[in-house]
Amino acid sequence: MTLLVIAPDADETAARFAAFATAQGHPAVVAHGFGRVAVSVRVTRERTCRARLTVDGAEVAGILNRGTGGWSEEPDPDRAFAAAETYAAFWSAVALWPGPVVNRPSEHGFFARLDPLELAGTGAVEPPRTVILNDGSAPGREVYRIPEWTVVDPAVPRSRFDVVQIGDPGRARRFLVAGAEVFEVGDASGRLDAETADRVAPIVTWLRGRGAVFADFRVELDAGVPRLADVSSWPGHDLFPDREDRVYAALLAGLAS
Repeated sequence: MTLLVIAPDADETAARFAAFATAQGHPAVVAHGFGRVAVSVRVTRERTCRARLTVDGAEVAGILNRGTGGWSEEPDPDRAFAAAETYAAFWSAVALWPGPVVNRPSEHGFFARLDPLELAGTGAVEPPRTVILNDGSAPGREVYRIPEWTVVDPAVPRSRFDVVQIGDPGRARRFLVAGAEVFEVGDASGRLDAETADRVAPIVTWLRGRGAVFADFRVELDAGVPRLADVSSWPGHDLFPDREDRVYAALLAGLAS
């Protein structure tokens, strides 16, 4: 049985996890497309679905989903169509596969949709502080340009309708969810005390409920209700260099159990 790590070729975090898993006796293969990987999906008239994945002919035991890259950038129409079909095949197979998946795709995309405003709507957290510019001059450390929602360099001139996220770096704390474990980034031990664990529990539950069991989020805990600044499904190894083995061990425990 082999672990499958779906990731772009340049994803060093995926490669480092695969090396860690293999050293622990769980062979892992990093793949960004078909080749060594075979996928089949069967849907019956009774609306039952079955998915099967193999690597080098061996059954897959668990999947770490780090996304895929470059499939939407094909300039040739025929190659672009083939790439889209490949993407769809991976998406449906990993979503339907019955085994353990870290960051399982959802109906919203190859990664589950993680919008802080959805959680804020339940009253569990406060939303990020944001403002849509109308004159190009508002304070803020992070800028997003709509409708593409691309990140803009805060040092460059801001345009009308840019969205500026306003936050206090001194008040925000970052946490990492890895399988069944939760770590505080930047803390010496990384372990959460009981009060902190209780404050971030609604966020962690929300993430896990969407299948995002390898994710990081930034939150302000000073107020009565935590303020969720941002959340990401793509934590990189540079975020947790002082506890990398512990993070990979937590992910492996959920995939190889």
